[in-house]
Amino acid sequence: MDRWVEESTRYRGEEEPLLLDFVFTKKPEPPPSVQYLSPMGRSDHVTLELEIQKEDGISYRDDYKKERD
Repeated sequence: MDRWVEESTRYRGEEEPLLLDFVFTKKPEPPPSVQYLSPMGRSDHVTLELEIQKEDGISYRDDYKKERD
């Protein structure tokens, strides 16, 4: 597994910034693009925006749900 979040993700007042939010993938290629954006609302966590490229030829199990019921 590869971890893609490398910068601090929680900023609270005068406290030391912390790396608390993580994104893991099983396949390292191609690496996702990670952007660190302003928090939403009153959150003290940054917003993470990821762009993950879909791999061509992906196959899913027959019982895999692509949508919620």
